[in-house]
Amino acid sequence: MTPGFTVKDVNGERWFLKFDPPGYRAMSTGTEVAVTKLMWALGYNVPENHIAYMRAEQLAVGDGATFTPPEGKRRAMRAADVDDLLERANQESDGSYRVVASRALPGKPVGRLRFYGTRPDDPNDIVPHENRRELRGYGVFAAWVNHVDAKSINSLDTLVTENGRAHVRHNLIDFGSALGSGGVGPADFWAGEEYLVEPASVGKRLVGFGFSFPKWHTDPYYESPSIGRLPEDNTDFDPDAWKPRVRNRAFLNARLDDKFWAARKLAALSTPLLRAAVRAGDFGDPAAEDFLVRALAQRRDAIARAYLTAVNPILDPRLDGGILTFTNAAVDADVARAPRSYRASWSTYDNATGETGRIGETSGATTSLSAPADLPSHDGVFIKVQLSAVRSGGPSGPPESWEKPVDAYFRLRGGQWRLVGFERMPEGQR
Repeated sequence: MTPGFTVKDVNGERWFLKFDPPGYRAMSTGTEVAVTKLMWALGYNVPENHIAYMRAEQLAVGDGATFTPPEGKRRAMRAADVDDLLERANQESDGSYRVVASRALPGKPVGRLRFYGTRPDDPNDIVPHENRRELRGYGVFAAWVNHVDAKSINSLDTLVTENGRAHVRHNLIDFGSALGSGGVGPADFWAGEEYLVEPASVGKRLVGFGFSFPKWHTDPYYESPSIGRLPEDNTDFDPDAWKPRVRNRAFLNARLDDKFWAARKLAALSTPLLRAAVRAGDFGDPAAEDFLVRALAQRRDAIARAYLTAVNPILDPRLDGGILTFTNAAVDADVARAPRSYRASWSTYDNATGETGRIGETSGATTSLSAPADLPSHDGVFIKVQLSAVRSGGPSGPPESWEKPVDAYFRLRGGQWRLVGFERMPEGQR
């Protein structure tokens, strides 16, 4: 769909070059660079991408170079193929071409990342991909940047060797169809709103004789040749309603604690950091860049409001000197008010059988609670602390979900309590 080349530079290093479609300077290339930076900041393996400029005369067809035309039969590349591809690319006023130059990933390509099952050829891959948090949470990040093509074809697994040992590395690639870009043109109005095939939506419109309009039919959009098309106001963005082009099993399997994990990562990305990522895309359109930063910040904040409050947001419990301290992710992100008080239920815990014995309960109005005076004191003992919020009631109080406790497990070693386990949603909960 997108014109491009695989090239070797004068040093023999392999790069992938992709262009903007005619009339949309910076839309695809700028989006690719900006979103790649953001996904790297979130912790994913991505290519090294740069905005660069080249002229047709800098390209030479190499020995053994091949080309696959639209009919799909690979053959030797010709100089005319280069000219044909460049005709499908946006050209600068000085005759040069703006490209996103993507350095080849290290290692040997071994296929695509699947969003279900495991790789049968990878002995380290033992957790089904639809159950992996980083893939379930990726759905939240894809919604954030409107990456509707978040699917296997836009990934690459490589076999790399580090410290004398080989292992498979999963990489996410090709973000040119994200934000307001559709790759070869602005994103469709329905991008992120509907699956590519959605019979129920079509049926609803047929039954309504055309009077049933989806939201994207009436919402105002910001449009610019440099960034494409996105909803103009993203303050009420609903991440649960967002949809990629095709259903993704890992995204559909995401639990509320997976989404909470993703929302925490997004909340940590400051607006200046978002601006730096957008600036790296070099869109050349200050107004459009300002809009992108604003849209990303609005969608980030909407995700934080939706998911940091949806489960008990208590984090980072520590037990020291008879004082239990912790944090509240929703309160710290300023998306919720602090509860009236917190409650801690203390129990002994048998790590072999899972049996518990009640010790007592403490509570307080802050994120610092006293431990019971009769905690066990012999080395190696385990205790379980269930932490929850006490609601004040009324619409302004914390959500009911905060009353469901998180479970923190501590073990006494050398006179110090060490956190050895933490469960936000026990197995079986959704």
